[in-house]
Amino acid sequence: MEGAGERRRAGTDAPGGKTGRGGGKAGDDSGSRGDRSKRLLDMVMILLGARAPVTYREIREQFSAYQTVNAEAGLRAFERDKADLLELGVPIRYITPDEDDSLEDGGYVIDLKRFKMPEVRLTPDEISALVLAASVAHAMPGGTYPKIVDLALKKLAFDLPELPDTPTQFPRPAPVLVHFPERHAPARPELAEIYATLEGATRLRKRVTITYDAAATGMTSKRDIDPYGLVYRDGAWLCVGWCHLRKDIRSFRVDRIREAVQAPKPKSSDFERPADFDVKSYASRSPWTFTTDPPEEVQLALTADAAEVANEDFGVTGVKLHGGERMLVTFDCGNFEFAATRILAAKGAIRLVRGERLRAWTLAELDAIDTHYADPMVPLEDLDA
Repeated sequence: MEGAGERRRAGTDAPGGKTGRGGGKAGDDSGSRGDRSKRLLDMVMILLGARAPVTYREIREQFSAYQTVNAEAGLRAFERDKADLLELGVPIRYITPDEDDSLEDGGYVIDLKRFKMPEVRLTPDEISALVLAASVAHAMPGGTYPKIVDLALKKLAFDLPELPDTPTQFPRPAPVLVHFPERHAPARPELAEIYATLEGATRLRKRVTITYDAAATGMTSKRDIDPYGLVYRDGAWLCVGWCHLRKDIRSFRVDRIREAVQAPKPKSSDFERPADFDVKSYASRSPWTFTTDPPEEVQLALTADAAEVANEDFGVTGVKLHGGERMLVTFDCGNFEFAATRILAAKGAIRLVRGERLRAWTLAELDAIDTHYADPMVPLEDLDA
């Protein structure tokens, strides 16, 4: 379909037609220009292609919608169209003869400096960061994100100047190697769809129902979460958001999510992310501060062999006191599995002074270890069988 801009550039008109200064032909819009969206687009093309401000009289000659018996009705229709274009971000201005003494009548122009997007100029460090991000996306299981990232990089690089003495093809940067910890379990093909669902729900602020394998118990449960963001930490992607089951903010390892279903009506948001919430800071919390269990006050005594533990973050309730050759740490513990594991791994360098529930958890871990290693050793040939 040929618009006003194309006819103007071609410089041709049908016999008997009338061409205004902005281009286009009067009397030709009874059918095709009846569509309002096309009329708005053609008006933008007329104003962009005009060499001087276009008067309302000249605009009126191009569009039958303004050629009403009642002149005021046509002017009101034009003002409505102009208001819609302004709302869409098209910077239309009215130039008066006082502003430009070369004009006999005032007219409309589009401010090109405000209409055109500024050029994107990336520094070498920014390009390196983008390539690194692309490498991370390529390393994710599934085939959704690599294609999207490649397309985004092509859009950013489509107008880069040609390097001297090089072919016209855009030079691809050298590959960036990103190390990911080895996973014993093979990558699940549905993970790509889960990543895409969580990313879309985060952007659209939509609730997601997930089927999740808990790390501590191994139990599978269904959760309704409001995803605040995705964070990559310690070799795994985490989805951080509000858990409606726990009534608190939680983080979920994406590779432990079996299924993710976004709530319906994607154009209407289900939640608002707290304005002061920092997803990255939350995901970087110390495991001592997690609350997977109802908390109790705990006191640990750290010897010199566990001095590095004293520098870790025990949360807002943590109090550290020197007691001779040892450090006493008192805090509200809500992550018994992690605390018991650290106490046992310290081999006596961390002593539990106070905390009956944590003591019971630690003794249960010791009993499980004792039961496991109390079994008679199995010959290697039986394992092979």
